[in-house]
Amino acid sequence: MSHKTDLNLVAYCGLYCPECYKMKIANAADSLNSELETAQTKGAKFLESYPSLKQILNDLSDLHCTKFCREGGGKSSVCVIKKCCDNHNIKGCWECIDFNNCKILKKQFIDNVKKIQKVGVENYIKSNNIK
Repeated sequence: MSHKTDLNLVAYCGLYCPECYKMKIANAADSLNSELETAQTKGAKFLESYPSLKQILNDLSDLHCTKFCREGGGKSSVCVIKKCCDNHNIKGCWECIDFNNCKILKKQFIDNVKKIQKVGVENYIKSNNIK
């Protein structure tokens, strides 16, 4: 998946949205559903229960964010990190001088914030696009 260098792809917490587990699961479900559709049209016997599996895959596909958090999607309306960044008039936690002592930023995002501080947000996005 290739994205342009776009700040909208980086959540306030430093998460690179296309790398979110929900997006990965949704994309995998889409791919598997597509492959199973092809196999079914070729008469693959093991797919007799495909209709029930297809519903599960469709449910997993619904994990796709239609908008990333900077665009009003995800959990942006209730995200305390977004509210904090807005209150401090910063683009993300990486612009906060005291993020290491933050009581709301989860530990899982600290590495992302540190990397953005080290390489800059544009290089962070580019490095995630290379994967």
